Amino acid sequence: MSKRQPSKELRDRMERWRSDAAGLNYEEAMQALDLLLAELQNDSVPLAELQQQVLHGEVYLSRCQSLLDNVEQSIVELDPTTLEPTNNA
Repeated sequence: MSKRQPSKELRDRMERWRSDAAGLNYEEAMQALDLLLAELQNDSVPLAELQQQVLHGEVYLSRCQSLLDNVEQSIVELDPTTLEPTNNA
């Protein structure tokens, strides 16, 4: 079974979501994700919108992961003895 590609409308919407999420800090993105999850858990999302809500949540989750990856990379680039940035930073 092949995976269906999202419609152009959905792809455009996802691009707007990504653009909006790019301006969020970690806490804001996590809060938005929590709100989406709450809607999904209390069955307030109609079945027809379920896929879109899940994809929207994935955008927020991706933003959170990206921010965490950046922080992790900056920590990895610290000198372990002085906690100063290494020359690679």
